[in-house]
Amino acid sequence: MTGNSEPPPPRRTQARPAAVRAPRTPRLGRPPQVDREAIVRAAVAVGFGKLGMSTVAQRLGTKHSTLYRYFATRDELVAATVDAVVAETDWPEPSGSWRPDLAAYAWTTYRLLERYPGLAAHIVSLRGTSAAYGRVNERVVTHLVDLGFSAESAILAHDVVHEQVLMFFLAGQGGEGDEGATTPQRAAELRRELLPDALEEVDPRLREALTGIVRGEPGGWFARKLEVLLDGLAGLAPEAA
Repeated sequence: MTGNSEPPPPRRTQARPAAVRAPRTPRLGRPPQVDREAIVRAAVAVGFGKLGMSTVAQRLGTKHSTLYRYFATRDELVAATVDAVVAETDWPEPSGSWRPDLAAYAWTTYRLLERYPGLAAHIVSLRGTSAAYGRVNERVVTHLVDLGFSAESAILAHDVVHEQVLMFFLAGQGGEGDEGATTPQRAAELRRELLPDALEEVDPRLREALTGIVRGEPGGWFARKLEVLLDGLAGLAPEAA
């Protein structure tokens, strides 16, 4: 090292670069809009056979915990969903005659349950009350009272018809996996599958009639049952009604 040589400057320690974070991928579209109305619409779309907090949340693309901000329990959500489909149903106006009015109510309920498979099971097991469905049924009963039925006879007439409609849709529930036969058509298909074996155990005098009933359209058999019920209820009706 010569006299005029200067010592080299000290080497600076270079700071390590901070960890490089991968850029965030922007989310496409707007976040899902969740409110009470949207939840009910999603529940209707999911269907009563699969209705639950998780399935509805999945339909909405959100967490199921979000739904609890609007509905404290699954039963509350089910009740609100029943309210929605009942409210959008075109219920018949009373004609002033008990028999056609009860028949119209029965067939409108039939078509409602036919349109929404699984609804009948929720109606009979619902722990929360559907206010809209309750109002429809109360209106039927009070109309019968207006026509001259006693309060007890009006309630009885409504219950007999209402329960017949529900039972027609509950037949076969649980007979096929977890969902069972949620429609009269599927219940009829199950009966037709079982018919050959069942006929072997049936009195020969009944086989032809039973075969015709099982192979016929479910709605036709329901119509005959309804007529028998209405014939029987005629004994409760006041003469002028």
